[in-house]
Amino acid sequence: MLRERLRFARASFGADFTAGLTGAIAGAPQSMGFALLGGVNPVYGLYASIFPTIIGGLLSSSRFVTVAPTNVLMLLVAGALTTFGNPEPPVPLFTFTLLVAAFQLVFGLFRFSALTRFVSNAVVVGFISGAGVLIIFGQLDHIFGIEVHSGSNALGGVIELFRRIAETDPATLVIGVATTVMIYTFHHMRRLKNIATLVAFAVVTPMVLIFNWSTVALVRDQSPIPAGLPLPMLPDLGYAQPLLGAAFATALLACVQHAALVEKLRDRKEPRANINRDFVAHSISNAVGSVFQALPSSGSLSRTAVNISSGAQSRMANVYAGATIFLMMLLFSGVIEVIPLAALAGHLVVAALSLIDLRAIRMVWAVSAIARASMVATFAGALVLPLEYSIYGGVLLSLGLYIWSSSTRIEVIQLVQDERGRFSEQPCPAKLPDRTPVVLSVHGTLYFAAFRKLETLLPDPEGSIKPVVILRLRDTESLGSTGINVILRYDAALRDQGGKLILAGVGKKLRDELTRTGALMRIGPDAVFDAQPVIFQSTESATDYAAELSSSDADSA
Repeated sequence: MLRERLRFARASFGADFTAGLTGAIAGAPQSMGFALLGGVNPVYGLYASIFPTIIGGLLSSSRFVTVAPTNVLMLLVAGALTTFGNPEPPVPLFTFTLLVAAFQLVFGLFRFSALTRFVSNAVVVGFISGAGVLIIFGQLDHIFGIEVHSGSNALGGVIELFRRIAETDPATLVIGVATTVMIYTFHHMRRLKNIATLVAFAVVTPMVLIFNWSTVALVRDQSPIPAGLPLPMLPDLGYAQPLLGAAFATALLACVQHAALVEKLRDRKEPRANINRDFVAHSISNAVGSVFQALPSSGSLSRTAVNISSGAQSRMANVYAGATIFLMMLLFSGVIEVIPLAALAGHLVVAALSLIDLRAIRMVWAVSAIARASMVATFAGALVLPLEYSIYGGVLLSLGLYIWSSSTRIEVIQLVQDERGRFSEQPCPAKLPDRTPVVLSVHGTLYFAAFRKLETLLPDPEGSIKPVVILRLRDTESLGSTGINVILRYDAALRDQGGKLILAGVGKKLRDELTRTGALMRIGPDAVFDAQPVIFQSTESATDYAAELSSSDADSA
């Protein structure tokens, strides 16, 4: 097996090296911009594109997923580090990355990937769109060259910026707008798509130097870019307590983003990835990254897309990408230092625009009022609340909407058997007929909140003579105490009119539940028919039993 892998690695070296080189050229400026978005020196973005990318590439279940910083995660980084000022080196950042790694490890070991199903697409679209707007708002000060002080309130920062619009630095504005336009344009050109940011930087950076625009802020104004790798630095757990909430939210969002990325890869006919294994892989990547002064990272959709489109054949492409960025820092750190911050901000604006997916928004809007409400609420929450609270709110909103919609989407229909033994669906009768069995089937998810609605849908036995109801429960594994009480009350109401309740399609788990609670004896063991492999066989047996009851009642009368 090892020999085959080595043979494949040699055969794919050319394609993987080219893909890695392309990924590094596209990823290095992107990671620097994301660090700027996180409020820290761009160098820490470069470090995050070396260690996590290499380790994640080797350990992830997918051979193509690129582990790197992502723009939405950096908003959470910025919010988490606000209270610590701007220490250099930013030890709270490294502690934050380690905490994210710890939560990702827990998610992976305890197989939390299933929980990502409870975050609805409408909530994700609303949150990501809101994050895109926040990113754009947060970069306007770098593009206009106006330093604003608005804390973590992006809306307040925009208001302050436009109040002071007269202070705009023309040279900085030219660089920011020119970079934004060029990157956006080049992204729509097949030949320049993967190197759009690099080409734009190669154009605007010499402009600053040639025209001696001293008012344009450069990367080196924040901090010099060292040539080579950083020395290991242990995170300080003394910063951990105030960072725990934001770190948990960041890890949760990283997991949701990665689950979405895996779905995208399935569209490319890739084998299904092991998401829980990937959480562990990302945890190890971030743990090592925290020691080597890196931003928190996760599966990056944009970097993975570049990796695949560049012809990657194996996971070695990500290893080559990380190694290439290291060589770029080693050989060209002086060039990196003179990149204008306004150019990095322009790149972030284009990246943020890609988050606002109008097609996805239109689809959610067209689905239902509930989907629209959840999307708009999450979008608004992302703009006005701290992002970690917006994430928690989105998760709770998803669960709440699921519970509410499941409890209301209950339907009771009548099944009527014809001469040939086939069942057809008809509306549930408002009144039960006298001495005639009625077969009712419940459509929807039955759990405690839904039984309140079910009780109102069942036909009222009041005024009927010896009504018999056959309730089909084939797809119900458990009634719970709430459901059992509803069933027993309905059985009692039928008995008050001389009638009877019959249960059909009862599975083993449900029968055991009825037995343990004593409900089976109260309803009557003869009135409970177990589910059978043949569809409707149990219902037919219950119908025959009900016919016998009606016949015996008629004879006794």
